[in-house]
Amino acid sequence: MAKKLGRVKKALMIIVAFLAGGGLFAFLIWRTGAVQTYDSLVAFGILPCLGFITISLTNFVLYSLRWKLITDDISPGHKLGLSRFFLHRMSGYAAGYLTPASQVAGEPIRVAMLVGDGISVKEATSSVILDLAFEISAVVAFIISGIIIAVSEGLGGVEAMAGAGVFIVVVVAILLAFFWRLARGDGFFSALMRLFRLNKVKKMKGAYEWLKETEGLMSKFFAGKKARLALIVCLSIVMVSFKAVEAFFITHFFGVPISFRDGFLLATLPGLALLLPVPGGIGVYEGSNAAVFSLLGLQLNAVAYTAIIRIRDFVFIMIGVIHAVRRGEKLIVSEPV
Repeated sequence: MAKKLGRVKKALMIIVAFLAGGGLFAFLIWRTGAVQTYDSLVAFGILPCLGFITISLTNFVLYSLRWKLITDDISPGHKLGLSRFFLHRMSGYAAGYLTPASQVAGEPIRVAMLVGDGISVKEATSSVILDLAFEISAVVAFIISGIIIAVSEGLGGVEAMAGAGVFIVVVVAILLAFFWRLARGDGFFSALMRLFRLNKVKKMKGAYEWLKETEGLMSKFFAGKKARLALIVCLSIVMVSFKAVEAFFITHFFGVPISFRDGFLLATLPGLALLLPVPGGIGVYEGSNAAVFSLLGLQLNAVAYTAIIRIRDFVFIMIGVIHAVRRGEKLIVSEPV
């Protein structure tokens, strides 16, 4: 009964978040003008749209390569092909996009798919957590750079950035503690359990021991792997930089030239909206782009701009859903793997 109520509550939260975002999206279309938005999309053209999708797919291959490098090190007995990681990650992307917790909702899917390929749950969990940690670290560093540029250029008041700044500081502190403790072999999550004495709770002892062993696998990844670690860090920097390339590409074909500063800010500041618990950031992401366009003085239709990104996302989601269906996986995991 409790599980059923939990699922109902989760479904209601998703519906409410989606309706709130959808309402904002409808308001933006009304304010911008549906006809103007349609005309902007037609003017953008099909070939540039396909070019944008190709750029994003190329970047997605790099994301898959990073995950493969991590997994190959943690689970050397299972050498899966890059295409397998690519498709698994697409399914994780689809799950994250369709649920409020966009940054982490797809991770159980990725773990489940690796387990389905014969990799142990501990190894699969370790590789996914490390991949996610590197991804979040790169995104946070990118967003911090954008905030610094915005403040130094006098774009937006310091007060407007204060809330985001506090949140970012907290996230950076957690990430630093996470990597530092893993590199020392001390563990991070297991240390939190010890801090709150959860490891002394009888029902939690099994979970505590499992977590310690899983973190042990992650700690081994940092032991004597400087070259591979450097490669993964470089890949992370390149992948997050693709966001700026995508911004330059889209604005170019909309006929709105932008500076390096504008491209960097377009690639960073709107991304904060995706941290909110709204499926796909619907409405919120469009509004965030509109706010940045206004801030930069760009005469660009924010709904049309974001629609190009949504079209790319739709292609990714379809690939991920088809792969999940073929594998017999559920894209919304209600229970732990």
